Amino acid sequence: MLWWTMPAEAQRRKQPAKKPVVEEPVEDPRIAQMLATMQQITFIDSMVVEGADFMAHIPLSPNVGKLTQADGLGVFTNEMGDHRLSTLKTSDSTAVITASDFIANRWTEAQPIGGIGSASAVNPFLMPDGITLYYAQKGENALGGYDIFVTRYDSEKGIFLRPENIGMPFASEANDLFFAIDEFNQLGYFVTDRRQPRGKVCIYIFVPEATRRTYRTEAYSDGQLRSLAAISRIADTWGKGGERAEAVERLQTARMTKEKALTAGTKSPAQTEIDQLRHEADVMGKTLALMRNQYAAANEGERVTLRIKILNAEQQLEAMQRDIRNKEKQIPYKQ
Repeated sequence: MLWWTMPAEAQRRKQPAKKPVVEEPVEDPRIAQMLATMQQITFIDSMVVEGADFMAHIPLSPNVGKLTQADGLGVFTNEMGDHRLSTLKTSDSTAVITASDFIANRWTEAQPIGGIGSASAVNPFLMPDGITLYYAQKGENALGGYDIFVTRYDSEKGIFLRPENIGMPFASEANDLFFAIDEFNQLGYFVTDRRQPRGKVCIYIFVPEATRRTYRTEAYSDGQLRSLAAISRIADTWGKGGERAEAVERLQTARMTKEKALTAGTKSPAQTEIDQLRHEADVMGKTLALMRNQYAAANEGERVTLRIKILNAEQQLEAMQRDIRNKEKQIPYKQ
């Protein structure tokens, strides 16, 4: 019997079953965008530690600030010890970043900072300029889990400006949890749970750049770029090695300094004097900023008086900063 004379039912039985269509997962288009503008970073070292206390393993200079963790959530206190940013869990299982100040020998009630959105935000780090804030956050602007964001404080509005994802290699579909730049030691710290077992994180130490450098994407294959973005091998970022060697020495010094500080438990008189000078300079800087804001809104008569005050404040601040630098040079290690 020819097939075209067979009953329709028999023909259907002879037809091979169709294979189910498997849809390929669609990659987030932001990944390609971040790969194309990925920052070129030299990672000098890494270490795997417990996620609940990773900040204890970061040898941040006391001239930059202090890191602690409470219930596994990050707390940052500035170098003057009078301003604190904390991570606070909320009733809906998210987290917010709060700020408080040390006034009249006590901490003010912590208040959520404004401007960084409603998604869960953790582990703040404020640069010594008092303006630039790095933190980790979930939400629609993250690739997956937590990503690192940066924002800057608007003193006129009293809030932080719209945050930006700092991109690859510090962004991934894993949880990227912390980012800090120690300007004193010229070292950076990045914490992520990429490729780590539950409860563990990896601390990557890198060389911060004064100006942003990006990879020449045409010189790399897609696979190479993705490997660099994932920080698969830190040795791939070393170049000729000179920059890394110098940074490793700074890292060793920073670790020795922290160990000495833990052993001593107290600051030297010279360091205490420097801290006091830095506090006075910080107060003078804030006063100067306030006067400049007043000058912008003042009439011509008021500006004459303010101009003299601003000039005097600038000279005093410059003298304070010069005194601080001279005294810091006399101390081989900060404790």
